[in-house]
Amino acid sequence: MTASGAGELRWAVRESLLGYVTRIARGTCEVSGGASEGDGGVFAFPLRSAVQEGPDWRLSFAGSVRLQAHHGLMDILIADPEIVVGPDGGVLATHLADQPDGLLAVVALDAAEAEADAADLTWTGVPTHLAPAAVDLFGTVYPAGEEMAPIEMRITIDS
Repeated sequence: MTASGAGELRWAVRESLLGYVTRIARGTCEVSGGASEGDGGVFAFPLRSAVQEGPDWRLSFAGSVRLQAHHGLMDILIADPEIVVGPDGGVLATHLADQPDGLLAVVALDAAEAEADAADLTWTGVPTHLAPAAVDLFGTVYPAGEEMAPIEMRITIDS
């Protein structure tokens, strides 16, 4: 089963981080490539593709969010996020050129079942925790396993 390309990922990364970057450190938050920032610092990334692999879904989204502060010493980039999610959990990864396979696992997702209606699959309030590989991405401020903002995803299913 595949999706039609309609859908999105919504994620606020971490509320305290966004507040720190934009208000305390007087840094910047830049969205590009189709991503957008909504109320409360929730970022939306449009769906590029979705493929079901057994009970899991592999979801690819477009756009990027870059948080910068301290004259570039803090530089967090979430680019073209990819998610694998299923009943046993999952992972959200970002595309980064300096990674061996081009992807860096950012957060682990708790087990998540999609809710279905006539046209869409929706995951809401999926808890996330910082992946060990992303501790350096966040400037070693948060330890591995630290709770991050929950995510929600919606995809429209082809008939």
